[in-house]
Amino acid sequence: MPVEAGRSRAATAEPGPVQSACCPPPCLPDLGRCCGPDHEHVHDRGTVRRERIVIIGAGPAGVAAAAQCRRLGIAPLLVDRNGVAGGLIENAFCVENYPGLEQPLSGPRFADRLREHLNRFGLGVESVEVTGVNRWADGFRLSCEQGVILTRTVIVACGTQPCRLGVAGEHGLEGRHLFYEVRTLLRQHPRPRQVLVIGGGEAACDYALTLAAAGARVHIVVRGPCLKARGSLARAVSATPRVRVFYAAECQDVAASPGFVVRLADVVTGRSFAESPEALLVAVGRRSAAPSLLEPLGEGVASSGAWSTPGLFLAGDARGGALGQIAMAVGEGIAAAGSAVAFLQRCNLADC
Repeated sequence: MPVEAGRSRAATAEPGPVQSACCPPPCLPDLGRCCGPDHEHVHDRGTVRRERIVIIGAGPAGVAAAAQCRRLGIAPLLVDRNGVAGGLIENAFCVENYPGLEQPLSGPRFADRLREHLNRFGLGVESVEVTGVNRWADGFRLSCEQGVILTRTVIVACGTQPCRLGVAGEHGLEGRHLFYEVRTLLRQHPRPRQVLVIGGGEAACDYALTLAAAGARVHIVVRGPCLKARGSLARAVSATPRVRVFYAAECQDVAASPGFVVRLADVVTGRSFAESPEALLVAVGRRSAAPSLLEPLGEGVASSGAWSTPGLFLAGDARGGALGQIAMAVGEGIAAAGSAVAFLQRCNLADC
């Protein structure tokens, strides 16, 4: 089963601690010590806010990290570009192997559980898209559309980004006829009639089941001789009349003139043929979104899940680099929170 698979030049606000909207204000250390002595030159746009722990991403790993930080006595700032908890779990057709579930849940329902979990700890998610992480004195500077966040520690749980097909016409059709996440497709096409899914892994099969449940006829195009997905997911695909699988085929290009056309080719014979679906869903793999976010640091990831810069920790799919299991992401989020709080304690910044 697949789990899972915010720039203005307004006047600068007076420096001072700004807390997460749903969290009681934590006790802040002397941030001149951890975020640099001169805050007048910290930023070049927007406002500046200061935190001790910032968690980037509100999927299962980020939510688990936020709750654990709260349990350990520090209210973190949890940010996500969508402003809500859930992450890619929203795309899941069925979550059935997470311990403690009374019964299998759909991805959207499991995301509701994550939001309820945050509410129980008095935590919320701020709609902020972090565009870069860099060093600042003894802490980190997070760039975002609203301004700058200075923090002593960062937990990166930003998940993954999709791999593209790399075919002609792909870029121009993204968000109209071509998609990489099933929920995004369904928001654009609430009642799809026919959808082509490229890929044979767990995500592709899971997306196909979601689309079939929404009333679509689904064709899965697999380059190899069989599905990569195994077990109950593969059996569910085989047992769903609205889903058909085409093997040994690949996408050559896409076009939208006069209508949306996907040109495919038989990988054995080279024979080309065309399909005219309402939409194309690409599920050919994902990679960690962390490297592009952390590129300003210019350093690599340690095997422990910590970036080689002290005070920065990775969790969930951002660490693993692909869609993983929810339970693994939750465990990594809790571990990252423990490491971040321990780091602050070693720096005498955790207690007031």
